[in-house]
Amino acid sequence: MRLSEHEWKAARTIVSVTLIATVISFTAIWTWTYIDPVLTLEHAYAASIIMPLVISPLISFGVQRAHLKVRVLSDQNEHLANHDELTGLSNRRAFFARAEAMRARMGPASSVFACAIADIDDFKRINDQHGHDAGDRVLKCLSDILAGIAPPDVVIARLGGEEFAIAGYFASEGIARFWFDALVREIASCQPAGHDVTVSLGWCVAQGGETLSTLLNRADRALYASKAAGKNQAGKAEREPLRVVAIA
Repeated sequence: MRLSEHEWKAARTIVSVTLIATVISFTAIWTWTYIDPVLTLEHAYAASIIMPLVISPLISFGVQRAHLKVRVLSDQNEHLANHDELTGLSNRRAFFARAEAMRARMGPASSVFACAIADIDDFKRINDQHGHDAGDRVLKCLSDILAGIAPPDVVIARLGGEEFAIAGYFASEGIARFWFDALVREIASCQPAGHDVTVSLGWCVAQGGETLSTLLNRADRALYASKAAGKNQAGKAEREPLRVVAIA
């Protein structure tokens, strides 16, 4: 069984406490032998080793058990703070933090940074006709598809409701287009929870100086264009024209 990082730290602490206790006990009893000549040297040495070996692990185990519980609770709280409870994907807060950090760093020279927003088509109809349990199953299934085919340098999140966000580096704009189109086809080719489900998606490629919010706004406009064009498709937002500022 492979130990976690926290378990390794706990084990190292137990060993350290035991060794320190042994040295302290040995030193104390060794000094005692010079003060009380009745105590034999052999008994003192035996006591200095046996006592900490018995007591220290018990104390250390109790301390480390409490420490591990605190660390586990801390990790669970951190997970809940950064992940959507239903789907397990990153939530809005974590998405903006991770995507902004990715956008700020330079990717490979030939790569592009792309953002997308995907929305389940007619999701309200699914909830109304089949119940919210069916809607939850659709959301979970869609999340599994997104997470299963996502490239390594891409972060996917559930922004809320039936809306999902995608951001990351792609080898080229053509690869990004192919991936977003394939994502829409992949979802349309299956029937999560036994219901026909499609998504509309809008995406864009970052231009110099654009913030993450600006990119998502452009992707959102492309999403609405995909909806208006018939749904079940991925639409790309055209590049924003460069603004020329006149100098008086």
